[in-house]
Amino acid sequence: MKHTGNLLSRRIALWLACGLAGLVLLNPVLAADKQEKPAAAPTNTVSGKWVYTLDVSLDTSLDFTAEFKQDGENVTGFVTVQELKTAIEKGKFKDGQLTFEIPREYGGVKFTSRYAGKLTGDTLKGKIVSGTAPVERTYEWSAKREKPAKP
Repeated sequence: MKHTGNLLSRRIALWLACGLAGLVLLNPVLAADKQEKPAAAPTNTVSGKWVYTLDVSLDTSLDFTAEFKQDGENVTGFVTVQELKTAIEKGKFKDGQLTFEIPREYGGVKFTSRYAGKLTGDTLKGKIVSGTAPVERTYEWSAKREKPAKP
């Protein structure tokens, strides 16, 4: 009987030793699997769809949608307001700064709206200078990137 008990104790000890060895050997694999993945780096591109509202007078605000495509430092796209879609011109994005122009016409007078904004995360914030000398107005603008629809 003593011999059987000793054999059983050895088997239990061997199973425990194998189990512990397996845990020690698998621990780096399991730890690597559980490590948190770094957060995705913020995008340093203005490509995508952006929305913003401008207060153009005391009682009037307009909703705008901008669609940009960035290729290196060059930016192309459109700005839409009240169903009027206009191509942007001279679009550039460099060192976190976006600049572009939109040709406009109002009451037979042609003028340009010049945009400048800084990208921070999913926000573009800056100034618009619009009109023609000597009558130019400056507006503050802040656009938010729309998240793409999930399939």
